[in-house]
Amino acid sequence: MLNELLSLAQESTPEKRHQLVDHVTDLFVRGAENYQMEEITLFNTVLEGMLPTMESDQKRMLSEQLAPIDNTSNAVAYELAREEIDIARPMLTSSNVLKTEDILKLAKTMGQGHLLAISKRKHLEPNVTDVLLERGESPVKQSVAANEGAEISEWGSRLLLKLAERDETIRDAMMERADITESDYDKLINQMPDQQQSRIRQLRADNEDLIRDLFHKASKVVAGSRLERKATRINVKATLKEIRAGLRSISKSITQLALSNNLHDISFLLSEMAGLEQKYVTNVLVRYDAAGIAVLCRAMGVESDDYAALCKARAMHNKQSQSTVDNWVSDYQSLTERDARRLLSYMKIRLQTLQGQAA
Repeated sequence: MLNELLSLAQESTPEKRHQLVDHVTDLFVRGAENYQMEEITLFNTVLEGMLPTMESDQKRMLSEQLAPIDNTSNAVAYELAREEIDIARPMLTSSNVLKTEDILKLAKTMGQGHLLAISKRKHLEPNVTDVLLERGESPVKQSVAANEGAEISEWGSRLLLKLAERDETIRDAMMERADITESDYDKLINQMPDQQQSRIRQLRADNEDLIRDLFHKASKVVAGSRLERKATRINVKATLKEIRAGLRSISKSITQLALSNNLHDISFLLSEMAGLEQKYVTNVLVRYDAAGIAVLCRAMGVESDDYAALCKARAMHNKQSQSTVDNWVSDYQSLTERDARRLLSYMKIRLQTLQGQAA
């Protein structure tokens, strides 16, 4: 079968070869998870053999279709990643087939468009981000700073802190990372205009007692036992997967769970999306104030109406009044998403510090 397909590819007209590639790609994409290794090898070998004869439009479509497929061969993924940026972008940003050494080689040799695409990958090791920061122009450096999945070396951190002095975009991105130190966070605040410095310092001071309270209460079993898991038709793990894939809104998902008073699953959802341990989110949810949950929800982009639905569920759980709910929702309007993301980042940094001190 392999020989027949390769022979057909060589002997056919360009139009027939185009149709053959479409057919093979469609079969591969639809059945990639179920094929045997021999079948996967067959498809990949055909595509590898036909790559040199494909036109740009077909290579671009192939890259888009194969980038999410983990059974794509490394040879096909790497060759597409070396093409012009419109073809290479899907592979560079999302293919799991490309190895770290492949990404590193591409980062060292390709142009700014390729570097920008690489900077958006879900995970980057420090040796790769070092190359991106060394070779990349401002958009690449800004993208690395904003990518929380990009591990940054000590050298890279020093460089970004220096760049943040004159690049507000980098400064804002660094202030929303949870992997910087408190000392570096302070340095970033010092780079801000006086009025912004005052506001951030005040917000940070206002939340210090909350953070310490969350940390100390999280070590107790009491808070975790106060949220019971309820029977529901909503599969929260499936919901989480759809949110991450961009198929569902976290905001509307919270409303659905809040209407059934399912604070347990809301706690799970928010902790997963925010990258915060669930014990802390649980404590935020059962508190009698709304400072912590407001920061968390605003940072996650939860809309006011959906936040109001969550507030009603919290008030019902805590046996609080509707006037309390109204006050929480009113206060939510004054919290900006940027400040909330900064505070969430600071919350993570401080909790990590407290964990280190307690160890």
